[in-house]
Amino acid sequence: MYSRSDVRHACFRAKKNVASENNKIILQQVEKLLIPGQRWDNFTKVWDLLVDKTGKIVIIKPETDYDFVHSTCLEASLYFRKNMGFDDFSDRQRNIVLIVETLMLDNLMSWDNYGKAWGVEIEPVTNILKTKLYNVTSKQVEVTPEMITASMKDADGSPLSEPKVLEAKPMTPEQKEAFEEFLARKNSQQVKE
Repeated sequence: MYSRSDVRHACFRAKKNVASENNKIILQQVEKLLIPGQRWDNFTKVWDLLVDKTGKIVIIKPETDYDFVHSTCLEASLYFRKNMGFDDFSDRQRNIVLIVETLMLDNLMSWDNYGKAWGVEIEPVTNILKTKLYNVTSKQVEVTPEMITASMKDADGSPLSEPKVLEAKPMTPEQKEAFEEFLARKNSQQVKE
């Protein structure tokens, strides 16, 4: 089983006629899936590929029109919620559905929550269609004194049996004098630097 990045790397090397022996093993798998008109020199322009969740390599047509992709995803979301199949979709729309479904994150993305929890984007540099999980803010949990006590740890990492309370006391004249001498030394060192 190969990752998408490994397969695409091998295809890019074939496109530039610099494929290594290791790449050729992957490229043999890809070549079996290509149809007439799909050549190494038009990789990413005429055709591209995905690796689905089972590790199967799937040949797709690249899609870079964000507006069309987004409207297709909205329509697919509506069809999904109404329990309708995608039979009415054009080949181009089915291609988009295939791409997006391959990129969906399990248990986080479904057609039911498209536009709410996730969306699609076209990567500007590579022109690759990607899914994007939105930042979902979690509800703030109220912190209780019991939670604070439970989280307190001693220096060795063991839970504290009883929280330590430090008592603040004013400095004695000797402590104050020692502290002022310390500050004077620090100041003189900073001036020398």
